[in-house]
Amino acid sequence: MRVLILALPLFAGCNWIGNVTGLNDNANKAIGAACRQTGRSLEECFLRNPDAGQASIYAGWREMNEYMVKNKLDTMAPPPEKDAKAASGVKPAVAKPPATVQMAPPTQPAGPRALTNEEAEKQAANDPQVKAVLSAMRARSGNEQKGSATEADQQRLLEVIKEIQGQPPS
Repeated sequence: MRVLILALPLFAGCNWIGNVTGLNDNANKAIGAACRQTGRSLEECFLRNPDAGQASIYAGWREMNEYMVKNKLDTMAPPPEKDAKAASGVKPAVAKPPATVQMAPPTQPAGPRALTNEEAEKQAANDPQVKAVLSAMRARSGNEQKGSATEADQQRLLEVIKEIQGQPPS
């Protein structure tokens, strides 16, 4: 019992105990979140914190990334670098601008883009599915002549194409 009491101060400052017991997990998540908030990459964060668990850092970085994207937040400027000159009391003349990551709005709408008539004609001319649908429609009506599609045939073809694309028929 005395040995444990005497050894307790030795283990109190040991980082290994915190890692083994999982007590540092939240602290490492906070490190990852801070790295993401200041625009640092995961690799840089891992290099800056070699003793921290990489899985926890990644979890914190990912959670902060989701939060920042959801709330449309920009990155903050990271704290100034602590290098040998700063430790000796000499201030650097020019500070590096902070690395920022701007979340660009999506350039394409989420759904499929509407084709122009020319684009649709080019795609339909070379599309084997369109040819198969047209030939099936002509075979059903007994009319196998090329270029003799009626208005009803064209309307049916448009409905089939819309069904394939997952759009409601008109």
